[in-house]
Amino acid sequence: MNLTFISDTHTRHREMQLPGGDVLVHCGDFMNAGHVAHDISDFASWMVSQDYKHFILVAGNHDRMFQEYPEMALELLDLYGDQKINYLQDSSVTIEGTKFYGSPWTPYFCNWAFQLYGDDAAAEKWEEIPMDTDVLITHGPAFGYLDSITQVSAKPQGNLGCQPLRERIEVVNPKIHACGHIHSGQGVLDGYGEVTTHINAACLGEDYGYSNPKDFIEWEI
Repeated sequence: MNLTFISDTHTRHREMQLPGGDVLVHCGDFMNAGHVAHDISDFASWMVSQDYKHFILVAGNHDRMFQEYPEMALELLDLYGDQKINYLQDSSVTIEGTKFYGSPWTPYFCNWAFQLYGDDAAAEKWEEIPMDTDVLITHGPAFGYLDSITQVSAKPQGNLGCQPLRERIEVVNPKIHACGHIHSGQGVLDGYGEVTTHINAACLGEDYGYSNPKDFIEWEI
């Protein structure tokens, strides 16, 4: 199965050039402030027009409508007939024998959407990840994995990922953990004795600009 991962497109999805494949996964933050309904319908129409068999979406901290007005958001996402987008919010979907589990939550930052207040709340949330998960999709990274701001133009910071998420991943051992959220963390960590391949699929840099409109990550499972 050929997977394409993208994240943090922030309404600039139509600038992307995707290769096509089996499953297109967006790891959240396709909106900006998160209150414009048109942003959802425009993104949905674009997503299902891409050359893929299946589509998976997880919300991010900028995608406020999915927390504040979930019924409206899901209606806007589901306007395109047979080309169904699988929206995952602490839920799963199995595609051709591969189980995908998605969740939008990230550690608290500036009162955006889907915030976790402290490690206890995070640990309780991540306990919901099923043990038979093959591909875990969260908006934010796990602590220590592709979770640092590294771009020269941005203010350097340490690890920004979620420690309880990392601990749960070490128990579940999914084949892939895909995320975004920390823009300059984009990349892949594969190997190093790890069971799980870690992917940060953020498409835009810390300046919210594309370095390359082909900033997507392809992977096979």
